[in-house]
Amino acid sequence: EGQIRSTSSYLLQGSLRYEFDGQNIVLSLGKNYRADTALPGLYVYLTNNPTTPSGGYEIGKVTVFEVAHQYNLPASIALMDYKYILYWCKPFSVKVGDALLFDD
Repeated sequence: EGQIRSTSSYLLQGSLRYEFDGQNIVLSLGKNYRADTALPGLYVYLTNNPTTPSGGYEIGKVTVFEVAHQYNLPASIALMDYKYILYWCKPFSVKVGDALLFDD
């Protein structure tokens, strides 16, 4: 379990759970999740570098800006492949927030 933190002036917060459901990895965001709807082109990534999506896995465009929801990840991703969740504004190439999935 972890917490999403904003690294910008935009609202981005909430709890998350990253787990293996027996077949695939599931990223579940808690009911306290909130993201600013004024963010253009907000995307979420799995990455090992919390400052850039380069070399990471693009989960997709953010379409839910509040409440609990989840992302089912492909079977090709293993639980320990990526260390961070990264929220990235594509049009401006700016980091908006992140979350640590696990410590080394």
